[in-house]
Amino acid sequence: MAVAPGLEWIDREYFTRVLETYLHADVTVQRYELAAGCPGGQNFMSAIVRATVHYTLASAKPEGPPETVSLIVKTKLSNPELAEGADQLNVFGIEKNVYGAVLKAVRELLTSFGDCTQFAPRFIYEDEHALVLEDLAAKGYRQPDRRARLDQPHMRLIVQKLAKFHAATAVLGRKNRDLFNELGSSSFSTEGNPIHLFYTYAIDHCIDQTERVPELRQYTDSLRSFLDHAIDREAKSYECDKAGFNVLNHGDMWLNNLLWKYDSDGAVTDVIMVDYQESFYGSPAFDLSHLLYSSANSELQRAGFDELVQLYADELRDALRQFKYDGPLPDLERVRSEMASKRDHALIVTTCIVPPLILENSELATPENMVGDHEEAVRAREEIFSNPKFIEILTILLPRLIGDEVANKG
Repeated sequence: MAVAPGLEWIDREYFTRVLETYLHADVTVQRYELAAGCPGGQNFMSAIVRATVHYTLASAKPEGPPETVSLIVKTKLSNPELAEGADQLNVFGIEKNVYGAVLKAVRELLTSFGDCTQFAPRFIYEDEHALVLEDLAAKGYRQPDRRARLDQPHMRLIVQKLAKFHAATAVLGRKNRDLFNELGSSSFSTEGNPIHLFYTYAIDHCIDQTERVPELRQYTDSLRSFLDHAIDREAKSYECDKAGFNVLNHGDMWLNNLLWKYDSDGAVTDVIMVDYQESFYGSPAFDLSHLLYSSANSELQRAGFDELVQLYADELRDALRQFKYDGPLPDLERVRSEMASKRDHALIVTTCIVPPLILENSELATPENMVGDHEEAVRAREEIFSNPKFIEILTILLPRLIGDEVANKG
């Protein structure tokens, strides 16, 4: 991979600084190779580069072979307008805060209870250019086929881990509320946020599909009404009820931001969450809704949500007890009530997040195509939103999300 425009600062000297800061030793970088860190159309807030760096330590024997490390470098998008939008949202500031002070506090809390659960890749280095993280692919972590979405074993594992993460941050929020001061509110409502245009176009294209597909026509008016106030209603999903039960939300909890480990028989054994650039402090139902509606496969979306919500509630209470939470423990009814309060966000996830996720050709879902008004962008979105697999998902989820509203109108 040649160094792309805007990435000219990536050179041997840069990786020397990274590794010397991380290893606390004198390092000589022999060479490095760069590759795209994720497929096109799968990241809207940052550019991701995978770097394989070959280096020697000053203390090593001169005749010894160089050591090799694989790193993930997260930096700004090459598109100036989108990069400016990400700057306004402070995505790098948020992620630096989470990878730094917050996850350090989480590790210390878990360690004090003899728990070594890992929620995120190791944080290696940061400066004005980028965040540098360990490459979990080097440890065997990978993503399954995103288009198939997640089956029950995958979903049970991530629901359990998410519940433990939420529990740990709830405990920390009671002990040291200042830890989350900079994450107390989302930047979603920031004027000029490119996501607003993305969501507006996406819902509009979904309305087109409900007009085209006979079994979906009953939802057209409800979606039109939702579109008129979608951004304001979604902004409320991020609001924190200071008197309620609050946690640090990952903020973008879908399968693109999950990496999985498997045993020799192919059974899933662990999951790690990545991309904390939209994290905020608020109701845990935001993350849980985002995960269920974006990433569970059609079988689970038809009949598996209740079991997964029950599992989350049980795991959350167990972890809160484990970490000595000193407030009231949320029960299943409380979790269900919180989920109901985030129905608008679930509808945003269904209509806006899912279509690019299940696309055969992910290259179509570039940021430029999702927010552009030129002819090529409009054609790309029409292909994305008319995908038969997405139409199937709408037939499953729209009755759950706005079926009562339609029935009441009838």
